Amino acid sequence: MGRALPERPVRNRADAEERLIVAAADQLVEVGPLSLSVRAVAENAGVNHGLVHHYFGGKRGLLEAAMTRLVEEHALFAKEISNGEPVPPLFILKQDPRYLRAVVRAVLDGEMELATIELRLGVSVPNSAMKHLLNLKDGAKSTLEIKALVMLAMSMEMGWAVLEPFLFAATEIDSTEQERLLEHVRQMRAEMLESLLK
Repeated sequence: MGRALPERPVRNRADAEERLIVAAADQLVEVGPLSLSVRAVAENAGVNHGLVHHYFGGKRGLLEAAMTRLVEEHALFAKEISNGEPVPPLFILKQDPRYLRAVVRAVLDGEMELATIELRLGVSVPNSAMKHLLNLKDGAKSTLEIKALVMLAMSMEMGWAVLEPFLFAATEIDSTEQERLLEHVRQMRAEMLESLLK
């Protein structure tokens, strides 16, 4: 989390909102929505905490603005790294830990509306990938089967991104074997995607 800025004059509303959103996103990533403190966010943004209510209607509005920012940044990042492909490459979440941590913390705090804001915004990377795969199905696999496989892939991606050091330790994979193992995992995922389309 960033260090607190001394309260400083706000140039305009857009400046204050931007500073508050950035500070709230930092805190959302670090402590989650339930522990996020409006006063701490305002202090870190260098503005009066009353501006949170004035500009966002309170903590909820600020949380939604911060999560929206993280989600939109992730969607752009995923699109860029995927070169426009509808199914992103494996381990993309490892490369965007802020987004991942914010979503995981929201889920753990029971804030599903916040965690799934990307669906409401229409920028959900896994949802878009699933819809793409559903459009490609030739009838051999049921919609439910494809959704189940997409959920397994999402679980693997998220779990791997959060737990990779533990996974390597638990399976006694040393640093010299890690890249070879990751290549095996990439190949297994490619085979799983192929099986979806058969």
